[in-house]
Amino acid sequence: MIRRSAAVAAILLGIGSTAHALEFQPLGAGSLGVGGSGVARTYGAMAPYWNPAGLAFAPKTVTVSLTAGAGLNTHGKLAEDLDNLVKANDAWNGTQNQTNADALANAFNTLVDTNTKDNFHVTGGAALGVQIKHFGFGAYGTAEVGANPDPGGTKLTVPVTVNGSTQSTIDAALSSKTVTTRGIVLTEVPVSYGHAFDAGKWGKLGVGASLKYLNGMVTMKENLQIYDAANKSVISSSDLFKEGKKNFHDSSSFGIDLGTLWKPVPSFAVGLVGKNLNSPSFKAKNGEKISVGRQVRAGVSWDALSWLELTGDIDVLSNSTIIPGMKSQNLGGGAEFHPFSCLKLRAGGYTNLADSGSDGAVTAGLSIGIPWFFLDIDGAYGLGTAKFDNHSYPSEAKAQVSLNFAF
Repeated sequence: MIRRSAAVAAILLGIGSTAHALEFQPLGAGSLGVGGSGVARTYGAMAPYWNPAGLAFAPKTVTVSLTAGAGLNTHGKLAEDLDNLVKANDAWNGTQNQTNADALANAFNTLVDTNTKDNFHVTGGAALGVQIKHFGFGAYGTAEVGANPDPGGTKLTVPVTVNGSTQSTIDAALSSKTVTTRGIVLTEVPVSYGHAFDAGKWGKLGVGASLKYLNGMVTMKENLQIYDAANKSVISSSDLFKEGKKNFHDSSSFGIDLGTLWKPVPSFAVGLVGKNLNSPSFKAKNGEKISVGRQVRAGVSWDALSWLELTGDIDVLSNSTIIPGMKSQNLGGGAEFHPFSCLKLRAGGYTNLADSGSDGAVTAGLSIGIPWFFLDIDGAYGLGTAKFDNHSYPSEAKAQVSLNFAF
């Protein structure tokens, strides 16, 4: 049985090492509150998303989960620099003097200096999951929309020479800077099954698989000019986000997930899952593709006390994101306290190992309810700060709500 588990792990790692993927987003099951961990602790309606092997140990005959959430992750200065340029351009359009011309030039030159690491990344998720005995069904949706600056741009000389041709010089320079927006909304509709094998003195080994119908809605706008010379206006960070939600093109494919979950004792579990092992891809209207490649994640869970669970997950391999050149390899974990049957409290944190500039985030959550119904509320708060739409925010922020039923 141990050899079988090792073989499954080797398959997942071997397959996963040949491709890239989108970010592995925490979705449902109180996962966000414990640092985005769920591979080794999810046995009910969200197991088809996290690890189908969890269905092998489903404690309830039927569970249903309804989840929704969203997040914002801002890296570098793109959003802030765009909004500063909007203000400087508005001031120049109001009063065309030396001070405003130089301020506009400085704001634009700062934007020209941005690179791929200066971006923003919006995520979202929603799911309706159903578990019946050792089978799982549902619709699990995740979304990523991002924007990053394209290389290049013609800087303005400071101080600016203010004369009759100044506006044409500004128009030409500002028109030289472009950005690219990308987005995907991915919906998974799986049929999942998990089965447990008795490994004797080694405990129990669960294996699971999901065959999924996939619908991908993709948008991509390359070389989007930040400046409209006709209207003398600059696109803001919020306008850029709106642009990322336009012109979606949808297509269909299928996906395969495999997972394993080893429980040497009832209170301890180690899990490994490979998602989208066939690496499907989806096209945008311009013909470009966004790959939903292979992901490999490992997790552990330990019921240290009757009222305390400790858990953690790690992306075994780094994943691509919707932002070119930006990688995601999250390490996270936390604790869930359940002193009463009607109350659970969660705390944790995570960081992106693939991003040396990651500030990390702290997480928290709670569950309230009765044995057959629970409400989960979870959130994450980045330890850094960033600006978006002229407001200061934590560098990363996420919130999620789930309704859970068990019979």
